[in-house]
Amino acid sequence: MRGMNALIMITVLLIAGVWVQKSTSEIDPEALMGMWLFDQGKGDAVVDTSGNGNDGEIVDAERVDGKSGKGIEFDGTNHVVIPASKTVNDFLDGFTYLLWVKPLGNPSGPHVRLIERDWHNPNILIGPTDFYGSFIFNGGIDNSAVRGGTWEMDEWSFVALTHDGKTLVLYVDGEVAADLDVGEPDFTAQHDGGSIWLTRWKGAAGWDFTGVLDEVAIFNTALSEDDLGTIMTEGLEKALSVSAINRLTMTWGDIKRQR
Repeated sequence: MRGMNALIMITVLLIAGVWVQKSTSEIDPEALMGMWLFDQGKGDAVVDTSGNGNDGEIVDAERVDGKSGKGIEFDGTNHVVIPASKTVNDFLDGFTYLLWVKPLGNPSGPHVRLIERDWHNPNILIGPTDFYGSFIFNGGIDNSAVRGGTWEMDEWSFVALTHDGKTLVLYVDGEVAADLDVGEPDFTAQHDGGSIWLTRWKGAAGWDFTGVLDEVAIFNTALSEDDLGTIMTEGLEKALSVSAINRLTMTWGDIKRQR
C-alpha cells in the first residue's frame, strides 16, 4: 500500500509539474524560456519545445541534417524569426543563449548574426575566426561585448553566452572563451518588442550567416560551465529530462523523510 501511495505521489508531481526549489547544480527546467530543436513542425513552422509557445517561422531556409536530428541551413539570404513574448523578454535578471553552429562560408564582415534578440539584446555572432557576444548597456555595446574561441569550416561548434547580473561570459565548446564584468542592465525598455532573429539582423539585408544551426535555446538564468558541458555532451532534451527526474527524486526523498 505504501508503495502504491508513493507511485501515486510521483505521478501527481509529474503531471502537475510541482518542483520543490532546492540548491542544486542541476538545470532548472522552469528556467527554460525557449528551445528550438528543428525536429518538430512542418513547412515553415519552427516549434518551441519548451512548452512556452514561442514558435517561430522559417523564411526561405531549409531543414537539413543537424548536429542531432534536423537543423536549419542558411545561405546568407534567409532567416528564422521568433516573435516577442513575455518569456522571450525575460532576460534582465540573467540569461543564457546557446546553440550549435556549423559554418559553411566565411562571414561577410567583422561578424555576422547567429542569434539576436532585437539589437544586441542579447546576441551571439560569428567572426572570421572567432565568436562574439554582446548585451546592450546604456544604449550601446562598446563596453559590454566579449569575443573569443575559434571555429573550423564545416565543423560543429557549441556556443553559449551567459549573464548572471554582473558578468558576461562567452563559452565555446564547453570552455570559457572570454568574460567581462559589465554589471547590471541599466535599462528597462524591451526595444522593438524583443523578437529573436536567427542569422539576420531584424530581417534586414546584410550581417547574414551561411551555414547550419541546431539545438537553439534560451534560459532566464546564467547556466554554469558544468550545466553547459552536460548540454553539450548529452543534448538539450536529455540534459533537461535528467535534471527534471533528479529534482523529482530529491523532492520525493524529502517528502518521505518528513513523514
